[in-house]
Formats: sequence, C-alpha cells, structure tokens
Amino acid sequence: MSAPLWTVAEVARALGLTGSFPDTPIDFVTQDSRLVKPGSLFVALSGTPSGGFISSFASARDGWEFADKAEAAGAAAIIVPHEIAGLRIPQLIVKDTLIDGLWGLARAARARFKGEVIGLTGSAGKTSTKEYLAAYPNAYASPSSFNNFWGVPLTLVNARPDASLWVVEMGMNQTGEIARLSELTRPTVALVVNVQPVHLEKLGSLEAIRREKVSIAQGLPKDGVLVLPADIAAPEWSGKVVRFGEGTAVRELTHTPEGESWRVSAEIAGKTIDFSLTPGAPHRVQNALAALASIHGASLDASVLAARLDGVGIMTGRGVEQTVGGVTVIDDSFNGNPASMAAALESLKARPVTGGRRIAVLGDMLELGSDAPAYHKELAKYLSGIDGVYCVGPLMHNLHGLLPADKDLGWHDDPATLKPQAVAVLLKAGDVVVVKGSKKMFWVNKFVPALVAALQAKA
Repeated sequence: MSAPLWTVAEVARALGLTGSFPDTPIDFVTQDSRLVKPGSLFVALSGTPSGGFISSFASARDGWEFADKAEAAGAAAIIVPHEIAGLRIPQLIVKDTLIDGLWGLARAARARFKGEVIGLTGSAGKTSTKEYLAAYPNAYASPSSFNNFWGVPLTLVNARPDASLWVVEMGMNQTGEIARLSELTRPTVALVVNVQPVHLEKLGSLEAIRREKVSIAQGLPKDGVLVLPADIAAPEWSGKVVRFGEGTAVRELTHTPEGESWRVSAEIAGKTIDFSLTPGAPHRVQNALAALASIHGASLDASVLAARLDGVGIMTGRGVEQTVGGVTVIDDSFNGNPASMAAALESLKARPVTGGRRIAVLGDMLELGSDAPAYHKELAKYLSGIDGVYCVGPLMHNLHGLLPADKDLGWHDDPATLKPQAVAVLLKAGDVVVVKGSKKMFWVNKFVPALVAALQAKA
C-alpha cells in the first residue's frame, strides 16, 4: 500500500501549528467542498481573494460556510481562519487560509520534492503543451487549467512526491502574478510557450506581455534553464537558455500528413527524432517542440517523450471533433486570441477535405484593447484556402466587412441570440467546420453542442 500524500500531523507541522494532531492520512487537497471525498483536506478559502489577487469567480460566500458539508463528505481535516463550532474533524487554524494555509502547504510540498519541475506559461497553448509534458513517464501535471493563485498551489500540494517530474502551468490575471506563482513553484526549468497580444486591455502593450511571461524566470535557481521560442528576447535572465522553433537547436525538419495524423521529424540538440501527432497541425507541432525542448532542458530523454506524444488527446473545447450528418465539427471554442485564431485557421487549411468545404465560424476576440478592430481585420490574411466564414460579434464585423462574396456566409451581432440552426443550415455533408472565439462567445453558452444537435435534427 502506497504512503498517503500527507497526514493531518504533517500538514499541521508544515503550517507551523503547535499542539497534538493525528496521523490520519490525507490523499487529496481541495478548496471546493463539492469535490471533498473520504480522506480529503478541505481548505476553506475566503470568497474574496486575499493576497492582492483578483478573480472573476469571486464568491459572495466563504469556504468555511461549507465546513459541515465537507465533514459529511468525509474530510479528514479542514483549514480555517477561526474555529468552527460543532465540527468533529481536526481544524487547522491559520490567519489567512490562502496565503498562510494553501500557499504555506504548497511551499512544504515543493521543499520535499527533489526531482525536476517544469513551470510553463504563455499567451496560447499552455494547457495543450502541459498535456504533452504530462505524457512523460510517471510525470505529475496540473489538472485541467489549474494555473492561477489557487490552482498552482493546489497542483503542488496534490503532486505525488514519487513522480519523475512535476509540470506546473501558470497563468495571469494581473501584472506580477506569474512571478509570484513561479517563486512559489521554484521550477528547475521555466518554459514560455509564446508571447502574443492577449490581455492587452490589462497590460497595454506586447512588450508588457513579454515582460510578464518572461518573469517566470524569477522562480528559477541560478543553474535553472529558461526555454523560449526563437523570437522571444529575455534580457532579464542571465542563465542558460534553450530555444525551440525555426533556426534553433530544437526545430521541425519535416512533416508528412497521414490522414488526420502528421509524421514529424525534428532535430533536438543535433539528434534527429521522429514522432507522430494526431491530429496533426502547425500549432500542435510547435507545442510539441516546446515540450521536447523543456524535457531536454531538464536533462531528461526527449526521445522518451517523443514516443508518447501521439497518445496525447485533445482537451474539450480545444480542437475536439465529431462528425454528424456528414459534417465534421471542430470545437475550438474554449478561448480565442490572435495567435490561437491564426493557428486554428492554418490547421483547418492543412486538413484534407474530400467533397466538402473548409468553414470557419469565428467569434470576437476579447481583451485586445483599442487595437481590437485591427486585430480582427488582420485575420483576413489567413483566409486563403478557407471556403466560407461566418462571423459572430460586434468586433468580428471588422473582418466580415473584408470578406469576399464567395467566402461570406453571414454575420450575427450577439452570440447570446445566435440560433445554431442558422449556422447548421449553411453546412452540408463533407464540410469541415471549426468554431473559434473568446470563451464568452461560444464556450459559455454551449453553442457547439447546440450546433451538433441542430445538425442531427437536420440529418
């Protein structure tokens, strides 16, 4: 029987608490009372984030209001800011349950792990690249998109101490957040997947975005490794750098389409490595190169990861596809920005299509600030090879106005009132359609499942 992740007594010591605590095993740590199961540690966070963090998911209720529910679900212990009357499970009382509690335990988790830790960030493709890295044998990686001020420490406290490698994804909602998350994570290798115009409303310029992403290096030790795309500067870091992409030590040599798959030949530090990706696409190759460069930077065997890349699936909303009524629908609706939008269009163009058309249903790209209209217009240069475009949202009207008549399938101003039947009627058997936009355009309102239902009804 494997050792528990923690014991209640170990957690208490990690938090600097005195007194007598039992050696009750803990196998899971969560801040969500709905996820508590027997043997869990429940961290009762405030509904209003502390530590200067910002969250769009702030709650009007505090986690300790659900203490009884956590206990009933089998929690072994609970971290709270004050004693909760009536509880029978151990209460670990700290001043601030986020900074002193969850972050304090995360520091203890990182301190006891002696293996390689790859921290990664980027404007697009973070989670997909993380999934590639997670394919390394016995690796532990951030679940889902746990990449913010509570997701990163939760990743650390739940990471297996006996893993070969930890992979920690980091995102940001404000300036300075990535540096703080990296200093908590203390990666041995820090990867910047890319730098693109995302969060321009908050950061103001592409240079500010670059500085924020590269600040992941602040958590590196002096002998750490920073992994960067070919075109990203990092004057802030004076240590070792490994680069990936054209003209670097980690680059694609060739790729050969084989149905939905691509056979890729890459060079990694002078060694040729062949691997497959299913489905194959330009952005998936770049994400794979980023992962391989990071494994190389960690002095691990990149060929071991390369052999496992073809088994990495696509996460929901990030390119999952299904065929209904002869129409192949690619759901890439989880998010959209200029880089990922271009990647989606390039991938659609690269896809073999027999007897049908390549169709793009494109929604607004949000948080681009005053340059938003220009970024939407720039998408026109990626439309060669795309047979039809349907635009959704006021910003996409800028692209719609540039569409040639033979590609114009229509425009609708509001995703909330867009009827999936209006899009379904435009599609025919043999077509391949990608649905792409910022999360609020298609993901939140579950447009793709509704479109699939409309195509089923049409068939």
